[in-house]
Amino acid sequence: MDIVLFKISDLRIRDHEPLYTANKTNNNIIHIFIWDYKWDDKTSNDILIMGKYKKQFLKESLQNLSDNLNKINIHLNIYYGNPDIIITDLIDKYKIQNIYTYQDINNPINATAKINYFWNNTMYHILDLPFTIDNIPNSFADFKKQIKIRARKEFFTQTNNKSIKLDGSIKINDIDIDIPQTELLIKGGEDNGWEYLKILLRSNNISNYKQDRNNFISTCDLSPWLDFGCLSAKSIFYQLKMYEKNKHKNNSTYLFWSDLLLRDYYKFKSIKLKNNLFEKNGISNKTYNYSNNKVSFDKWINGQTGIPLIDAFMIQIKNTGFISNKGRLIISSFLVNDLNLEWTLGAEYFNKMLINSEITYNYSLWHYIAGIGNISDNSIYFNPIKQCQLYDKNCNFIKEWIPELKEKTNDELINPKEGISNYYDLLVKINFINKKSL
Repeated sequence: MDIVLFKISDLRIRDHEPLYTANKTNNNIIHIFIWDYKWDDKTSNDILIMGKYKKQFLKESLQNLSDNLNKINIHLNIYYGNPDIIITDLIDKYKIQNIYTYQDINNPINATAKINYFWNNTMYHILDLPFTIDNIPNSFADFKKQIKIRARKEFFTQTNNKSIKLDGSIKINDIDIDIPQTELLIKGGEDNGWEYLKILLRSNNISNYKQDRNNFISTCDLSPWLDFGCLSAKSIFYQLKMYEKNKHKNNSTYLFWSDLLLRDYYKFKSIKLKNNLFEKNGISNKTYNYSNNKVSFDKWINGQTGIPLIDAFMIQIKNTGFISNKGRLIISSFLVNDLNLEWTLGAEYFNKMLINSEITYNYSLWHYIAGIGNISDNSIYFNPIKQCQLYDKNCNFIKEWIPELKEKTNDELINPKEGISNYYDLLVKINFINKKSL
């Protein structure tokens, strides 16, 4: 008997190589997902590992995965607890010979059965790169220049009709977790991801991606479904290529591909970085004297900095579990460069709150902002006043999320200078000195 182990980053049936490969055999198969009890723990900074929005998105994605597997006569067994203990018990009880699963560099499986690892969630396979991981270029620009390879084919599973339903499996709604009543604006699951992608292509919004990616509310963001593996990067790539062939190819479609490639780059580079991905100084040899001001951090979290654009983004996160990539860069820069707080606090908060916070992408963006991704990097400063002038000059985004400021003038909201009457005091004045301002 064998196991197909689904993880939080591969909740789909289309283009799922472990599922495909296991079902090509004639063995009985236990298809399983384990809800890790540690997701309810807190980090050393007292930040919950997984918040309500991520839990809800995961729950919806699991339900959709279970439904889609049932359609091809496969039962998804769901367990709650310690993955290592559960897998060990299953191996002993059912004499498991093989485990089929995607590779997780940060969380390897400890098991006596043979583990068949597969590479996951990049457009291009790690074995097809023109260099070894140790020799991966230090900059994305250099990496992109060398990518002349082809994406591998997608996998479409046909069941071997030997799926096993275990007595110990629980229903998704029976999982022993506390998810407060939560309504997501973006719904989890493979079906919802594909529907959003089809709308994106039918509407031709992807042809305007160059402009859209700078919007504070993006219509082209597939990151939640990518991060949970509801869609594979490879599937999106092939849909993009068909769109370019049959409808339209321009700078925007190229930029869409480039941003997918950036996600590839961060995944590959994280293998090289190993634990340095999570270290305060990254791979730099610089010494940083960050503040540990908890009051400032709490005001950042709660949208009480006195700077309307920053506060609007933080309130959006608090109420939706989502933020655009542009917004993420602006508030990350503010935490590091203006509040001088340690970037790992922000990274852990994003991990908790955001449904689009895949760990390698999340931490890599914080490296980029903090200037610790390479030895020679400098921090990157996104000036919130300048960003507001460029992308929300009428302050529509601010007024949507902070309606009590609707009567204030746009000039006040863009640049509060000494502060705004009847609003939060300025936590800090914007620092323009010695920063590369974007």
